[in-house]
Amino acid sequence: MDKSDITMIVDGRYLAYRTQYSRQGLLQHDSIKTGMFYGFLNTLQSVANKMLVTNTVITWDTTPTEIGIRRGQFQGYKVRKVIKEMTPEEVKDKREFEAAYAQLMVEMDYLGFASYTLSGYEADDIIALFVREYPVGQKIIVTKDEDMYQLINENTWIYDPDRKIRKNYAWFKKTYGIEPVVWADYKAIAGCQSDTVPGIAGMGEKYTLQYLKGEANEKIIDKVKANIEQFNMCYELVKLPHPSLKNYKLPYKMSKVNEKRFFTFCQRYGFRSFLDRLQDFYIFME
Repeated sequence: MDKSDITMIVDGRYLAYRTQYSRQGLLQHDSIKTGMFYGFLNTLQSVANKMLVTNTVITWDTTPTEIGIRRGQFQGYKVRKVIKEMTPEEVKDKREFEAAYAQLMVEMDYLGFASYTLSGYEADDIIALFVREYPVGQKIIVTKDEDMYQLINENTWIYDPDRKIRKNYAWFKKTYGIEPVVWADYKAIAGCQSDTVPGIAGMGEKYTLQYLKGEANEKIIDKVKANIEQFNMCYELVKLPHPSLKNYKLPYKMSKVNEKRFFTFCQRYGFRSFLDRLQDFYIFME
């Protein structure tokens, strides 16, 4: 790896979910729903060529939250109040998504994409490990997960496919006025609604930013000091990678997509448009 390398790191489950429930997700071939596979690869190809990437890695969530390391630390982690029971149609949709997601992982591995899983942990941890272990070159993280903000630096930034914007160091500083490295502190104090991390009661975004900028009054400072144990617990939940991975070494991988397998894959799922623009996929090829 050298300074000219540009690695695209993909949050696999996010991108699968995004494509499954988009217009592309309605595609079928021979009565098989193919939208997730089409949308996933189409997005990879579009971003990779736009950013001129030299390597692509895909990270996958495979451990159910209820048996993950964070739930073991805090039983309320990612536990959302059920407002109503799922309808039969919603249950069916969820099952179809999980089945397609599992098959997507198999297909991407078959094609030759560099894939990572880590039992007990989340794709977020794997992304953070890659950024930590291989700091040389540029990193483009494809996700809309705000937890990733703590990984932003001069060589690492986020591409949000939904809004089609780059969230780089300059964007982050302008938006929040703090350094990305203290984003985990921000989440530990303000809390994280999506992951149901409680934070420190009564702080919220405004007071937390004041505190981290050194602009807080004594009342706010005292509140944080009085809740240091709560802060420490929340920090371990939001810190990436998880603190227990401080000595973990992530192996380096490169995508080497096999052209013959890609051709077979496209025929199997009826992706003629991919074959018509095969040259656009050469960026992934061996």
